[in-house]
Amino acid sequence: MSQTIGRREFLSTATGAVALSAVSYHRVLGANDRIQLGIIGSGGRGRSLMKSFLKNKEVAFTAVCDVYETNLEQGLKEAGNGAKSFADFRKLLDDKELAAVVVATPDHWHHDQLVAALKAGKDVYLEKPMSLSIAQGAQMVQAVRGTNRIVQIGMQRRSAPSVHAAKKLLDDGELGTVSLVRAHWYWNMPELKKDRPLKGKLDWDSFCGPAGKVALSREGYENVAFLNWRYFWPFSGGNMTDQGTHLMDVIQWFLNDGQPPRSAVCQGQVQRLQPSETPDVFSAVFEYPRFLATWTLAYTNSYKDGWQIVFQGNKATMELDNNGYRVYPDPGRGKAMLPPVKQEKAPVPTEPHVENFLSCLRSRKEPNAPVEVGHHAVTGPHLANFALRNHCRAVLGSEGKVTAG
Repeated sequence: MSQTIGRREFLSTATGAVALSAVSYHRVLGANDRIQLGIIGSGGRGRSLMKSFLKNKEVAFTAVCDVYETNLEQGLKEAGNGAKSFADFRKLLDDKELAAVVVATPDHWHHDQLVAALKAGKDVYLEKPMSLSIAQGAQMVQAVRGTNRIVQIGMQRRSAPSVHAAKKLLDDGELGTVSLVRAHWYWNMPELKKDRPLKGKLDWDSFCGPAGKVALSREGYENVAFLNWRYFWPFSGGNMTDQGTHLMDVIQWFLNDGQPPRSAVCQGQVQRLQPSETPDVFSAVFEYPRFLATWTLAYTNSYKDGWQIVFQGNKATMELDNNGYRVYPDPGRGKAMLPPVKQEKAPVPTEPHVENFLSCLRSRKEPNAPVEVGHHAVTGPHLANFALRNHCRAVLGSEGKVTAG
């Protein structure tokens, strides 16, 4: 994509950024200084990230921001004594003592808050999915590369030892030629509740922000657009981009040098989670130069509960999930499936990814999931959403423009 820099240019730029920033940043954060962080968006995911960061004794959250009173109070409790509270993230960014910020807000705020944090001179840990659109993602890459800031996208598989071990097996040719990859995520989710009053004050206009005016309640479902924001198009790409960012990134990382697909098709429906706009059941197919990938989600069934990626090669097949990986040799046509010949049991924790970011704050090295990775990981899911909403095959052009093909 022309709006993202090439690998050679990226490495040159990254090296220059490290050299440029090392001295100036050292004056702010010494080798033995405690790292002061701010959290923007202290909802459920934000507080989970705070727990992961606070396992490092050199870290302190000294500023907490949220537009929902209940989340703000719980975030302050997680941070401990002395943390400042903010309803406006811009005022939090004015705090000169903050070395970096963690952004865990809904998707529609990611672009604006990342750019504002960069302008304030902050390093950023930004939750995935990185962007609300492909165009936004390209702008975010350019914004980061115009600074010397460290930005990590919250895609923890990039820092998981078991995932790296699985990639090495594929790189070593254990699977042979892979022509099909199948990714899925299955959870049996309960129906959304109609009667869900808020537990504190909410600044709904500030929450909506760049999305404009959006109705808070729908079809008798109270406060549903806030309490289940991921299921509404103004705020999110749905589970296609939320869960799909993780899985499509692994597929691209393993097989296509991290580059996004050329095209996508998709069908989906809201089967259970009414009055959602984004589908809770969908199936997408992505076209890459040397293989096809499918991405299927059903929030109506817990068969093989959770996520899994299956790489099917002509010599062997690898299953990769939260339990690690298993490699099964091809038994031959008409023969019974053989037991795995190689396997590793391991979950995918967030902590190694957080530690990678924290180490980069001091070293000024590139983190494991820089913005290029975040942008390319969500491009395929954005393509699939375009195909779904426009009832077409979505084609990615050379300059990042999406057309119906």
